Amino acid sequence: MKILHTADWHLGKRLYQTDLLEDSRRFVEWLLATIEERQIDVLLVAGDIFDTAHPSVEAMQVYYDFLKGLIASKCRLVITGGNHDSAAVLNAPREILRLLDVHVIGGACDDCCEEVLPLLDRRGNLQAAVAAVPFLRDRDLKRSVEGESFEDRRMAVRAGIQRRYEQVHAHGRKTYASVPVLGMGHLFVNGSATSDNDEKLHSIGTLDLFEVNLFPAFDYLALGHIHRPQMLGKMEYVRYSGSPTALSFSERLDEKLIIQLEIKNQKVVDIQELKVPKFRQLRRFSGSFTEIEAAVTRYQHSDVLRTLAEIEILEEHRDPMLIDLAKSYFLKLNHPYLSVLNWRFRFQQQLKTTDELFGETMALPELAPTEVFEQWLQENAETEESKALLTEAFHELLHSL
Repeated sequence: MKILHTADWHLGKRLYQTDLLEDSRRFVEWLLATIEERQIDVLLVAGDIFDTAHPSVEAMQVYYDFLKGLIASKCRLVITGGNHDSAAVLNAPREILRLLDVHVIGGACDDCCEEVLPLLDRRGNLQAAVAAVPFLRDRDLKRSVEGESFEDRRMAVRAGIQRRYEQVHAHGRKTYASVPVLGMGHLFVNGSATSDNDEKLHSIGTLDLFEVNLFPAFDYLALGHIHRPQMLGKMEYVRYSGSPTALSFSERLDEKLIIQLEIKNQKVVDIQELKVPKFRQLRRFSGSFTEIEAAVTRYQHSDVLRTLAEIEILEEHRDPMLIDLAKSYFLKLNHPYLSVLNWRFRFQQQLKTTDELFGETMALPELAPTEVFEQWLQENAETEESKALLTEAFHELLHSL
């Protein structure tokens, strides 16, 4: 039996308000061709199918076009919800999809045993089982207790996550004793190597306390949530597949993968990393305005899609005329290979005014709430004690939301 593991598609993602849907469309077309070519029996998608809880019509169309192609290929599919997904949106067609060997678990089931599914090969033979655990929210694991501290809640949620995985693992071993039991999860595991975007968005709150050794002994654990592909704890059978396309400039140099594994004689064998084609480049240009202008002018590529770029102009002194020149240049830029999504100045010998500070930060849609809070904290908290109190209050509010 051949299985593919992927995650974090984020259909509908926008980068500086630029739509990345064409990147996603080309990926799923490549994925369908790969499934057919390699005669894959089962595809596991470990969360974050969509980038928002209310995806656009266009993003939904890419998803349903993919399902149509996959069903035609006779490959079975298991999808779990991620923190970006709406369980209601994913679960809406669940009963119909189940008749077509597509199993969707958008949110935590009341009975966690319902998350344990048999995996059949193309001939209909049982080869494995999977504990398809979706992203677990605080409310799925425990109820708040009045007077309970933030740290107590963190530890209680960690214990709830561990208990959930132990329960589904035990049920899988008991119910499908003769075959390997795989796991799926969508969470931050402490010690995973993140991109800048992952670290800003996900390495806070309850899940940063979860260690890889708290998982039970699955034969393979297919994880999602972190966009950089990797093994955890040097264990070949515990992996993040990573996102299949670059979703932020911090991921621009990452090699994007999906993971193939095979089951033979009731064992997981032959784990392979399949490289996903890069359909477009994300580039950062840095230097003086003269250097930037020259680099942009001579830039060419042979990729399918236009390159998306961030520009950082480094100058010694603030020069209003140069700023106006840059604004005019980028406003009129009509490059055949490249689109500039964001540009900013940095001056070496100038105190930052409020306006300049704002101009050097990322656009608000690119910032996580924690980044905004941390910047405010640095500018306003007077003592370490006040920082600690404010930070605890902030995280309590963030978790309640």
